[in-house]
Amino acid sequence: MKLLGISVSNRKDGNSYLILKETLPPDTEIIQFADLEIKPCTHCWEPCGQVPFKCVVEDHLVMVLDKMKSANGIIISCPLYFYIPSKFQAFIERLVCLEYYTIEKHPDTDTYPLEGKPCGLIANSGAGGHNTLDVLRLLADYILALHMHLLTINKHPYIGISAKGGDEKGEILKDQKALKQAKEFAGLLIKEIKNERKSI
Repeated sequence: MKLLGISVSNRKDGNSYLILKETLPPDTEIIQFADLEIKPCTHCWEPCGQVPFKCVVEDHLVMVLDKMKSANGIIISCPLYFYIPSKFQAFIERLVCLEYYTIEKHPDTDTYPLEGKPCGLIANSGAGGHNTLDVLRLLADYILALHMHLLTINKHPYIGISAKGGDEKGEILKDQKALKQAKEFAGLLIKEIKNERKSI
């Protein structure tokens, strides 16, 4: 079983990364967008999607997408910016655009690279609580647009974990409630993966 953590913060080793490192199994790979080059979508209509789901812009997007495809389950950790970090906004825009033009140019396409992939969401902000809801809602929309399986919980906010990150690195580790929920969330993801394997 292969889990993948993705910290989409533009700040290296920040609170979005730390909550993943603290709560995911120790052998889990964690990608940090702070280390990556992710260019904005250029809406290059003619080449986009000529090869199904292949982006022609050269940067780290293909590497991240390949790791997402090979993982059995994913947890994305995102801080509140306005609303999400610019690199991750560009990443999602390009994936959604790529999917659109692939279907436009290959109408018989009925499989998607991340189809049914279990994905959980963690959002953090300086204040936590309701301040993270816009982030979670936005990310949930993107996850569903990519045909991924959104992991939900039976407590508010239901579509992911809300954490109080604070302004300084490490402050998120003081939010014991969020850490406990995030560890349970990782366990839920593992359980979901095992159940999916049984159903195949």
